[in-house]
Amino acid sequence: MKWMTVVVFLSICVLAVPGVGFSQGSLSSLRCGSRLVLIGETKAGVVVKCGPPLYQQHVGERIVRTRYGYDKIIVEEWVYNFGPMDFVHTLRFEGGRLAEIRRGDRGF
Repeated sequence: MKWMTVVVFLSICVLAVPGVGFSQGSLSSLRCGSRLVLIGETKAGVVVKCGPPLYQQHVGERIVRTRYGYDKIIVEEWVYNFGPMDFVHTLRFEGGRLAEIRRGDRGF
């Protein structure tokens, strides 16, 4: 019975520590000032709402099957740093559309 109390106590401690026990994962939106960027947004739409990114990187290409055969989708990642009061965000575009938003460490 004592070991069970220890396990429960340790589980609670791990869950209570920020950043431990849960991964941040992907976000469904990003706020740029008063504008909201959502998954599915075009690259042009993101630039209009957030401005140019700090860094852009061509990650690679994906081959996807379509009803007419195969198509190549270009994958890019853009990094936005909104300063020390916010986080660094990485936006992943697939085929010109926003597919994923990840939050990183504090900005600088």
